[in-house]
Amino acid sequence: MARGATIVSKPELSVNIPYIINTSATVYIGDLVTINTSGFVALVTSSDEKIAGVCVGFVGPDGELPALTGTDYLTVGANNTTVEQYKAIIDIGRNIMIKIDADDVMATTNLGQFFDTNNSYQVDVADASDSSGALQLIKLDPEGVADMSMGVYYIADHQFQQTDS
Repeated sequence: MARGATIVSKPELSVNIPYIINTSATVYIGDLVTINTSGFVALVTSSDEKIAGVCVGFVGPDGELPALTGTDYLTVGANNTTVEQYKAIIDIGRNIMIKIDADDVMATTNLGQFFDTNNSYQVDVADASDSSGALQLIKLDPEGVADMSMGVYYIADHQFQQTDS
């Protein structure tokens, strides 16, 4: 199984936008990412970071496809934000549904609950909440193979979603 999220439902208003990757980073296709305060792509690594979207590809500074570090990831150097400027293509759709694995099994009682991530590619089951979290569980075991750690989630804490004040 590949690392990270797979987009399973893509609404009409979903948009793929290239953003420069932060310095000395490794980003995988499927990673949940945020746009940091400097305006660069960074991995979602804690529960207090809003999710900008899912990495769906990469592009070089001149619009070319870069040579990937592996089959599905790119590692950039310490000067990426100023010199190299490789970009991650991010699906920033607000209402996309993603399939992503959790760090433990869940039960049907978790349906509708909210969860945070413990890294850019895995849901933290211990963070289950009825009221807040980065992702909301919509469906368990989406492939019907008795994998109760795999689920379909809605991005509930979206970086580009306007909130009511």
